[in-house]
Amino acid sequence: MTRTHHFDSLDMSVVTDPEVATALPQLLTEWRARKRWDDLAPAVLVFHAHILDSFLKHGHPPSLKGVDEATLEKLQEHDLIVLNDGAIEHTYPFAATPMPHTVTINGVTNFNVCALDAFGASAMVGALGHVRLDCAACGDSISVSIGKDGLVLNAAMPEDARIWAGIVASGECAASSQCQSMLGFCSQTHLDQWRAAQSDQNKGFCFDSTQALQAGAALFRPFVRRARSVG
Repeated sequence: MTRTHHFDSLDMSVVTDPEVATALPQLLTEWRARKRWDDLAPAVLVFHAHILDSFLKHGHPPSLKGVDEATLEKLQEHDLIVLNDGAIEHTYPFAATPMPHTVTINGVTNFNVCALDAFGASAMVGALGHVRLDCAACGDSISVSIGKDGLVLNAAMPEDARIWAGIVASGECAASSQCQSMLGFCSQTHLDQWRAAQSDQNKGFCFDSTQALQAGAALFRPFVRRARSVG
């Protein structure tokens, strides 16, 4: 069987929910999967892992002093980082600027680019985590405790919390396009009210917390695995 970019860019071994399995190839389009990983040199992948490690250990990206400009350009071209004024603003799943989504891993809290990024960060490193989201409708806090290997949902409060994962057909970087439509809601009611008020946010998937965890894990577990393969 021919390997596809989706196969390489998603870890479907952690997905047991059929709705999540249906959603993921539509959320990570063939174009975005191809753009993300094609033709990256080992040294570029290693530096990408270094950025993630800085977020995980220190809660912020590393200094870019002395970093080869070509490496940064390559990572930005492949939508693995977003630069702003010569500094790293986003390195999925982490953000260096305030966002309504955070994850705490090993005592270090980071902002996340979108709600699914927050759910996937713990699985990316196989660690316990605590996710906090602001409801996109009312601002109330959503709290999610993630257990063993970053793959087990221990608790979600409110229990009826929902994650909306919108489908955005865009050639822009994910942070300024698709991530804008991946949001947390404290209830199905608030998600429904929010969707009713939108003119262009009705194509996508509604996940409960367990489904969001599987989707996030499938998206982000390959990040560290790729770096280890060349490290």
